[in-house]
Amino acid sequence: MGIRTPEYTPILVPNHHDITSRESKMSLGVTILHTPGHTPDEIALFDEAEMMLYVGDSLYEYEHIIFPNQGSIVTWFSSMEFLVSFVKSKNAQVTSSTGATRPREVLINSGHVTALRPALDVLLSAITFMQDVVDGTEKAKKREWRRGEATVTYEQEGNRFSLRCPERLVLEARQVKETYEMA
Repeated sequence: MGIRTPEYTPILVPNHHDITSRESKMSLGVTILHTPGHTPDEIALFDEAEMMLYVGDSLYEYEHIIFPNQGSIVTWFSSMEFLVSFVKSKNAQVTSSTGATRPREVLINSGHVTALRPALDVLLSAITFMQDVVDGTEKAKKREWRRGEATVTYEQEGNRFSLRCPERLVLEARQVKETYEMA
């Protein structure tokens, strides 16, 4: 197509890494948050000035949350719990601050349909849906073979949340849940 692609060298950065300007090294006000689960290397970005959380493909409304073979629902739950705590902390800071120029709560954007929605509501609702899947309350709507393994699709009534993933990931999450319940 004749399009020049940028050249770059990927680097590993720690969780809560502040993105800085390449030239001046000044903070850009954007923080990288490690949120594995959907994929092992999934990240979210938080823009402090805009109070905006960008979660990529970790979750979205009205489109399937799609986990590839390398994903982990168990790890996804941990990442979502981390994001809930993070958002609650940021919301509390805004509530207690006197500056009226900042947004009143963290909003969330994802890789597809979800945009400018209250982050805490979306995160907690997605977690509830995924818990219903793991608990068996939400029943699979479709089962098919994709990429060499059984893949299942779950769709919440109203289709706010839906999931498509290797069935193995749901079974692994159920096994971990049962292990915790027995302890």
